[in-house]
This record gives sequence, C-alpha cells and structure tokens, in this order.
Amino acid sequence: MRGTIRAVLGAVLVASWASTAGAQGIILPGAGPINRSMAGASTAAPIELGGTYWNPALLSAFESNQVLLGSELLIPSTHFTGTLPAGAINGTFPPNDRYGVSRSDSGVASNLATGVSFKLREDSPTTLGLLVAGFVGGNVNYAGSFSTPLLTPRVPPDFAGVGPIYGNASMLAITPMISTRIGDRLHVGGGPIISTLSLAMDPAFFAPGPRDEFGLVTFPSATHSRPFWGGGFQFGLLYEVNDSWNVGFSYKSPIWQERWSFNSSTPDLVGRRIGVDADIPQIFSWGVAYKGIDRLLVDVDLRYFDYQNAALFGQRVVDGGLGWDSIFAVASGASYQLSDRLTLRGGYSYNENPIRDNTTLFNVQLPGILQHNLSLGASLKVTENVTFTAGWVHSFRNSSEGQVTQVPGATAKFDTQLDSILAGINIEWGTRCPECHRHHVDHGHGSGAGAEPASN
Repeated sequence: MRGTIRAVLGAVLVASWASTAGAQGIILPGAGPINRSMAGASTAAPIELGGTYWNPALLSAFESNQVLLGSELLIPSTHFTGTLPAGAINGTFPPNDRYGVSRSDSGVASNLATGVSFKLREDSPTTLGLLVAGFVGGNVNYAGSFSTPLLTPRVPPDFAGVGPIYGNASMLAITPMISTRIGDRLHVGGGPIISTLSLAMDPAFFAPGPRDEFGLVTFPSATHSRPFWGGGFQFGLLYEVNDSWNVGFSYKSPIWQERWSFNSSTPDLVGRRIGVDADIPQIFSWGVAYKGIDRLLVDVDLRYFDYQNAALFGQRVVDGGLGWDSIFAVASGASYQLSDRLTLRGGYSYNENPIRDNTTLFNVQLPGILQHNLSLGASLKVTENVTFTAGWVHSFRNSSEGQVTQVPGATAKFDTQLDSILAGINIEWGTRCPECHRHHVDHGHGSGAGAEPASN
C-alpha cells in the first residue's frame, strides 16, 4: 500500500506544472502575444522583443527600440482516472472493482511577458534589453472522492486513499541581455537568467512520514515556504545569410535551483523540515527563417530539452526522481502583413513526450504530455508606434495511462488540454542606425513581417 500511494503522489506532482505549461514538458513555449501567436518560432526571426525568449541575439537586429507589455490567460482541463480491481491489495481489498474520474479545479491562471530593448545611441551596433516572462508554471487541485481510487479518504478497511491533492507552481524568469552586430550580417547576444519560483504541494510525496495507526504511510504538506531562487545563462547567434534567409542558434544553460525546502510537521504537529533538489533543464535551439516573399515571414525552430540530465526530472524513479527522457520539439510560425495596419499570424508546434510509459504513475502531478499546439493571432497598428496584438493557442488533449506496479491490475490515467488567450501592446520608438539601414531587411517589427527590402 505504501508503494502505491507514493507512486500516485509522485505522479500528481507532475500534473500541477504542466496543466498550464502548454508544451515541451514543463517549459512554456514562448513569451508575449506575437511570439506565442507564431507557436514560439523565433530563433531566426527578429520580429519583436518576445522572440528574445529563445534567442537574445535578435536584439541588435531590431529596427527600433521596443517596449513589450504582454498578458496571457491559461485555461486548463485536467482529469485523473483511477481503477482498482477487487482483491488488488493483499488479495482481500477492495471487496469490489473500483473506478472513478476526478477533474482538477485548476481555474484560470495568468502569465505575463514584459520588457524593453534600446540602443544607447542611434549608430551603436549594440543593443541592451530586459525580458521578464513566465518560464514554467501550473496547478492542480483534485478534490477528495469516495469513487476515485487513491483520492478516497483513509478509513480502512473500506478506503485507504490519500484524500484531496493540491499543487501549485509558478516560475518567473528575469533575463537582462546584450547583443551586438559584428560586420554586416552576424549578431551575437547573451546574458544571465535569474529565476524565482513559488511552489506548494499537499501532500508532499517526496517526504514520507511515520505510519499511522492502520500501518499506512503518512505524508506531510509542502506549503510553508518562501520563493526559491535560481540562476543560469544564455547566448545566441543570428546570421542574415542574404535578403531572403536567416539562420539562428541559441543555448540556455540549466537553471540551477536552490533546494526547495518547506516548514512542515509530523502527524502530531511536531515541526519538520523537508525538501527536494531540482534543476530546470538546458535547452538548445536552432532556427531558419525565410523572408523572400513580400510581406511574409516564415520561421521553423528545432529545440532539444535535456530533461534526462536535470536534477529531479532525470533521476531514476527508484532514486526518487521522475525518470523523464530528453526530448526534441519543432515549432513553425508565419506572419503575413495583410495591410499597412493589419498583420495575421499562425503557428504549430509539436514535441515528444518526456514521460516514459513505465513511469506514468510517478508523473500525474506534472503531466508534461501536451504535444500538439495550434496558435493564431493578429496585430493591429493603432498608431505609427503602437501595435495591439491578440491571439489564441490551443493545446490538444493528450493522455497517458499506466499500471501501478505495486498493485497488480490497478491503473492510473491522466489527460489534459489547454487553451490560452493572448493580448498585448508593442511600442516602438527611434530608428535603426544608418549602417543597419543599408544592410538589413525590414522585418515589420510589431506590426508585420516580410516587407520589401529597405532602400539604399
């Protein structure tokens, strides 16, 4: 019984993060309404500030100074399904087959993306920037249930569940950046990544406590904590091959986290300190953009998320980790300037599932299984310098199911989907330097993409 409960709790940890992450395991796929409307495809497309989420080298390719004010509402739908056949535990419990489905009361979450980029002088090849955006996040809130196995109350011999399960996580990434143009076509950029994470879980599967009077293992709560800080770095390259093609590359290091520690207690309320070590994985991104058709820009990105070598996520299940695999993701996005004021955008992304089938039950609380994502959006140029963007992202429902190895015949399944509503404003001012004007194609920052080449 102890192994069964612990397996399910470990799984429920995964659902809390990915119910709003949208894709790519726990990592949000983009920042700001323009970048998100193109499915996060931006490694080689210097359209606007949100694109620096994936490549800081884009900064020095911008046509002007920029301010981004972006918001996002995330609406997840996540379910947990449990089955427990008669006699699964010690050949006697439960007396009858049990089956139930519970929906997470996750509500509507919010995310932001805001930042600024600017040159210290018009003729400078160097651009400074700052982007503040959500990086990972989500929540799960399963009510206790008499019908869903493992969410039932603890009243042996009739019930031996863990009751309601809650988890909430939110990480903000603060990324100061600097980028410079080298020669006519090469841009190089980078900077530190500073993260702050708020995290709460109840119960805390990673810190089993003493057994109760029925001989069943107990678990404390992990709710009394402070924000957890972390840090890493990133760098990127952008090369303008010619007036029709760009290529880009970027690297995000692991975000090394301080230990996630909580002030908890034993069942008799004696104080107890619990914690777990975890890191956010390193990410490699490659991109190619085509801008050879008037008013059109197309970008395709390939990314690699190294979950397998990240603390907690890559650790084996038997060692207390989640047992995730490293994965690849592909994002493709397009922007078409329909008129001088209106630009349409769309994108599609796909990523592999990092959760192995044989460890499904250890990942219900972080179901990073969303794989197919469709993005749509439009930008309206309100004034010469102000552009309003709205969009919508749908992450198609996906599910994962596995057996509880400690209880032959018992299974657990989770499924999730996500809809996001995007809105924001991009503000531009100033002009690019004369040297930039001679060598760069107008990418339509903020309001469009793929415009005609600038005149000499």
